[in-house]
Amino acid sequence: MNEKKLRNMIAGLEPWKEDFGHGMEQRSKDGMSWYDLSINCNSIPCESNTAIIVTSWTGQLKWLKATLSSYRSTGAFVILAYDNPFYPWVPKSEAQIIRCMPNVNHYILANSVVNKHITYDADKRNGWFWSVRYAQGIIKNFSNIKYVYITNGDCIFDKPDSLNDLLDYLGDYDIMAGQSNGDILHTASLLCKVDAFHSIFDRFAEIMRVPIIGSHSPEGTLSNILKDLNIKVGHPAKQSLDKDGTIDMYARYNPSSTWKELVGFRNLFAEQETAWNEGTKPIPRKYVDNYIDWIYFSGEERETICKYWDTNDKRYLYMWWDRGEDSDYNRLYYPLEHYGDLPIYEDLK
Repeated sequence: MNEKKLRNMIAGLEPWKEDFGHGMEQRSKDGMSWYDLSINCNSIPCESNTAIIVTSWTGQLKWLKATLSSYRSTGAFVILAYDNPFYPWVPKSEAQIIRCMPNVNHYILANSVVNKHITYDADKRNGWFWSVRYAQGIIKNFSNIKYVYITNGDCIFDKPDSLNDLLDYLGDYDIMAGQSNGDILHTASLLCKVDAFHSIFDRFAEIMRVPIIGSHSPEGTLSNILKDLNIKVGHPAKQSLDKDGTIDMYARYNPSSTWKELVGFRNLFAEQETAWNEGTKPIPRKYVDNYIDWIYFSGEERETICKYWDTNDKRYLYMWWDRGEDSDYNRLYYPLEHYGDLPIYEDLK
């Protein structure tokens, strides 16, 4: 069995033909024994030159199976840095726990999972930094790691086999973001050399150890740190552009860019939210997770777009579009029969 196939199987990307039988030496129909796995898989953190930190929270669980699958397919060491979703004064029902936590697929797809301590405001700032900081502690243990890629749980590589092309593109620079504008590097897709990564986040920690209400902007603080430490910053030749020609940090129209060309970068949430607001085609079904009857989606999504993905009945898509206008006074709430008495399966014109 070749190495890539084995790595895909232990990540759950390819199926096993059967579970292992009795005894450490007994081989399954796949030709593997428990001893084979021990020899080939127990030192995985010591082998890759790249770590990928996937910061995530409850709102991104719907994408996480697809995004973690793509990052695990790169061959990098994947760390899921998951934001602690619970507060001690909130009742914790079984359904709420399931809705707020990664499922078994996420734990298998990640090589390692870290949870930060509970933070109490500015989730996108406090939460993001501390998630990366906890993951940094793991990376410091492995001298083989030379590159660190930091991304969000709703961002994906459609071309994971091309990770080395992205590493080569970094060249002599210490850090580069998939989307950047002048001194501002967007934190959804940061590629760093490991020494620069540690210098940046050690300095970040000095700043964040003293809390302020509202916290610090990750992008603004990062910009200041890069200047203070004289970190060599690169910028992709081709940026994601919005319809008006300005740089779109969120790549919400799935535009052409250097990151797109090299690794097939997509920001799934930004694309889906834009499609909902503007009444355009939603992201493909393959990117979303219907775990336990779409438990990671809101009730409104389960009534509309999730039923469209399940049935391919376009009436649910029309309903989703009508409810998705940016301004709440433009949103329309019609029953399914408003769009026709029978399912609509033909292609949209």
